[in-house]
Amino acid sequence: MAEPVTALVVDDEEMTRAIVAGYLARIGYRTLEAETLAQAWSILNTPDVTIHVALLDRRLHDGDGLELYERMKAVPALAEIPVIIQTISDSSAEIAAAVRAGVFHYLIKPYDGALLRSVVRAAEESSGRMKSLRGNLRSRADAIALLRDATFRFRTPQEAQNLAIALSSLANTTHSLTFGLSEILMNAVEHGNLGIGFEAKSILKVDGKLGGEIERRLALPENRDKHATLRVERGDDRIVFTVTDTGPGFDSSRYLTLDAFQSTATHGRGIALARMVGFDRLTYVGTGNQAVGVVDLTRSGPDADGPTAGGR
Repeated sequence: MAEPVTALVVDDEEMTRAIVAGYLARIGYRTLEAETLAQAWSILNTPDVTIHVALLDRRLHDGDGLELYERMKAVPALAEIPVIIQTISDSSAEIAAAVRAGVFHYLIKPYDGALLRSVVRAAEESSGRMKSLRGNLRSRADAIALLRDATFRFRTPQEAQNLAIALSSLANTTHSLTFGLSEILMNAVEHGNLGIGFEAKSILKVDGKLGGEIERRLALPENRDKHATLRVERGDDRIVFTVTDTGPGFDSSRYLTLDAFQSTATHGRGIALARMVGFDRLTYVGTGNQAVGVVDLTRSGPDADGPTAGGR
């Protein structure tokens, strides 16, 4: 019998923990609950207990949920657990700090069950993919480090993820760059080449049908030969990533900042967060079907002082 997916819910409000547990039970998840950082740490270190995803509140009686996450990252057995931070604050600075730290997603309270289930399921599935890909690609890091100028073609989400993980080893901010590259590459596939708009994606994610719709559109005759391209130019002081898709483009200004409406959506924050934590500069040029992300190699990366201004 397969092991049930287990979520750790850390929140000092009993009602919130119960509501979250109820939401997740509907998709077959088991939940373990903690109201303090100390209780959560004890659960995480309990033998024979496997946590597949953790939801941490930022404001707890005995500290900040991010403190627990930082402790988790220092323990190899816990470092790969995807973490979702939840809070009542919609501060862009707090959101950026959480994503820089490496959390999978940031939820603003109150949120509905459909959003929570979508994010938790995506975190658990993405974590499995990332572990597998990192294991396969770790031995190739030395070869990737030799890259100076290259162009890649990709057409599927899997190919986009493979590229993001492989090429993130070019910089010393691996997690942040993986996140940033993944967002702009996936946008090129889903929105650019396949024409899945914001509203349509919202409905598909809530219904759990996004993957199936992507596969259906990839198989359509008009899409079979569509590829997006990634150009990588690496110099001594910076790396420039240029992603171009075949779509008509979009109004990127709407997505380059963390608008209030995006805080409760199932998606839509990726480009803004990629700009804030994945690159030192991210711009969309032309009609919006070309993204240019720059990583400054003379600094420690986007985590050093925060990103410079980008966008239009």
